[in-house]
Amino acid sequence: MLVEMKSIRKVFGEVVALNDVDFSIEKGRIHGVLGENGAGKTTLMNILYGYYQMDRGEIKFDGRSVKIHSPQDAIRLGIGMVHQLSTLVPEFTAVENIILGTEGRRLSFSIGGERAGILKLCEEVGLSFPLQVKVRELPAGIKQKIEIIRALYRGARLIILDEPTTFLVESEFEQLLKSVKKLIDQGITVIFITHKIREVLKSCDIVTVLRKGKIEGQIDRSEMDREKLVKMMFIEKDIKITESALPRVQLPDCPRSASPVLSVQNLSVEAGEKGVGVYKVSFDLYGGEILGLASVSGNGVKELVRALIHPSLVKEGDIRVKGESIRGLSTLEVFARGVSFTPEERVQEGILIEGTIKENVLLGHHGEQRFLRHNLFINWEEAGKAARKTIDEYGVYTPGEDFLIKRLSGGNIQKVIIGRAFVSPICLLVTHNPTVGLDISSVEFIFRKLVEIRGHGDAVLWVNEDLDELMMLSDRIAVLHRGELKGIFQRDQFDKYQIGLAMIGA
Repeated sequence: MLVEMKSIRKVFGEVVALNDVDFSIEKGRIHGVLGENGAGKTTLMNILYGYYQMDRGEIKFDGRSVKIHSPQDAIRLGIGMVHQLSTLVPEFTAVENIILGTEGRRLSFSIGGERAGILKLCEEVGLSFPLQVKVRELPAGIKQKIEIIRALYRGARLIILDEPTTFLVESEFEQLLKSVKKLIDQGITVIFITHKIREVLKSCDIVTVLRKGKIEGQIDRSEMDREKLVKMMFIEKDIKITESALPRVQLPDCPRSASPVLSVQNLSVEAGEKGVGVYKVSFDLYGGEILGLASVSGNGVKELVRALIHPSLVKEGDIRVKGESIRGLSTLEVFARGVSFTPEERVQEGILIEGTIKENVLLGHHGEQRFLRHNLFINWEEAGKAARKTIDEYGVYTPGEDFLIKRLSGGNIQKVIIGRAFVSPICLLVTHNPTVGLDISSVEFIFRKLVEIRGHGDAVLWVNEDLDELMMLSDRIAVLHRGELKGIFQRDQFDKYQIGLAMIGA
C-alpha cells in the first residue's frame, strides 16, 4: 500500500467530520473517493495533505508511519493536491507558478533551464499549455493542467484531485481523463474526489464511498454499478436511480402572467475581462415561467447577468421589473423590488468567507425593516430565526447558525446561498449555475425549489451550461452567442442538436 490511514477522527466544533475512518490506497491506480456534499471526502484528503490536523489516528506512507503537519510535509513525502478552486497566482505565468517556492532548492537556478525541464515533463505525461501566458487569461481546464504539472515538478508520486470537474465542460473532462491515465502509465497514483457517479464509473479503478464521516464501503471496478453506488451514498434518502443520474422532477402545467415580470429591451453591456459584451439583447420573462439561458462560457452570459443585478453597467437599452425601469439603481434597490440572485462564483461573490451562517443569510437583506432595530441596528434575533429556518429547510449540515461558513463543504455553502435567496418574498430569481458542485439529492432539492417558485406565479431566469438540466425544467430556452441572442426555443421545440448548434453560433 502507498497510503494507509487508520482510525482517522476530525471534529469541527460539534460537527464530527470524520469518525474513525480507515482508508488505504494502492500504487499506480485511480482511486475514487465518492460521497455527497459534506460526507467528509475533502476533509480526509486535507488531512493527508497537511491542511488539517487529525484529532487522532495514524498515517502510513510507503509502509512507514509519518507525521504530516503541513502541505510542505506532504510535498516532501511526494504528495500533491489540486484543489477545487485554483491556488495559482493570477498575475504570474504558468512557468512562474510552477517554480514558485522552489527557487532555492538548487545552487544553479535559471528560469530558462527550469522552462526546459517543465516542457520535458509536460511531454512525458501528455499535458500541454502556454507557458508564458498569465494564468488569469486561461480557462479552468488549463489551470488544472498547470497545477498537476506543478505537483509533479515538486516530485509528487501521489496526486489528489479535489472535485476536478466542477468548472469543466464535458470535452475538458475527457481531456483530463486522458491526462490522468497517462499519469498512471508513468507510475503516478491518483486520488479522484467526486460526488458524480458517472465520473467514477468512467475513470476509477477502485472507489471508496463516504457518508456522514464514515466509510460505507470500497468497490473494485469489476463490481461497480450505478445502483450500488447510489444506495451507498444515500442510504436513508429516496433517490430515483436513473440512467443519466439526473433527478426526475416534473414540470406541471402553470398559468403564465399576462405581463412580463422581467423585460430586457435592446440591452448592450461592455465586455468583461475574459468575455464579450452584450449587444442589443431583448427578451421578456413572465411569472409562472422558467426561462433557461444557454451559452458556452465566455459568450456574454456573465455580463448579461451582472447587468441585471448591477444596472449601472448598462451601456444602452433598458431593464424593467414589473413594468418599472431599474436602470441606474443600486443592487440593494434592485433586491428591494423583489429580485433575488444566486451567483456562479459562490465563494468569491456569494459569501462573507469569515462570517457565520447567520451573517451570510442576512447578507443583502440587512436593510429590510424586519432586520433592523430603530432603523439603525441589526436585529440579530430576527437574523438568527431566518438562519435557523434556512438551515432546517435546506438541510444544511451544521451545528448552528453561528458556525463559520468557511467550515462548511462546498455543497452546504451553496445551500445557504440558495436559501438566502428566499428569506424575503420575491417576484424574480436570477440564478447562475446553482447546481455546480452539488450531489444528486441537493440538485433534486434545488430543482424542486425552482418549480415551486414557478408554481407561485413568480419568474426564474436560470443560467446553466448543462443543456440536459435546462431541457428538463425550462419552459423556454434562450441562447446567447458572442453577446447576441441567437433564438428562443419553446418547450415543444426543444431539440438538443439544434440548441447546441445555436450555442456555437451555427
